[in-house]
Amino acid sequence: MNKKNLALAIIMGLSFAKGVFAADPETEREEFDINSITYIQEEVEINLGFDVADYLPEDFDPYKQYVDLNSIEFIEEENDNDIATSKYLPVGFDAYANPNGIEGINYIDENDSFELTIDSKKYLPKGFNAYAK
Repeated sequence: MNKKNLALAIIMGLSFAKGVFAADPETEREEFDINSITYIQEEVEINLGFDVADYLPEDFDPYKQYVDLNSIEFIEEENDNDIATSKYLPVGFDAYANPNGIEGINYIDENDSFELTIDSKKYLPKGFNAYAK
């Protein structure tokens, strides 16, 4: 019985030591290269019901750039609206300026609201119906 316990203790000690050294971060590791992975791409064939090559030019290359977008010159138009409205604004007006104090903030007061009480029936013909077709 003693020999069996001793043998079992030795085997357990060796397996434990092997497990401890297996997790050693200083052991050599194989470097992993992500480019070594080969991907399998399934080519999906789309059937349009006709041959698209019949409708393309003979020397058509989908990867060739036919138009150089950097060669296009853009014309900037002068905005006359800024000039026309500036005469109606106060001198030194800045639409993007922050208010300097609480006095510079405008708010709408409920007591300042009013209703126009114009009776439009006086000015319309008798029997006028705006919803009639």
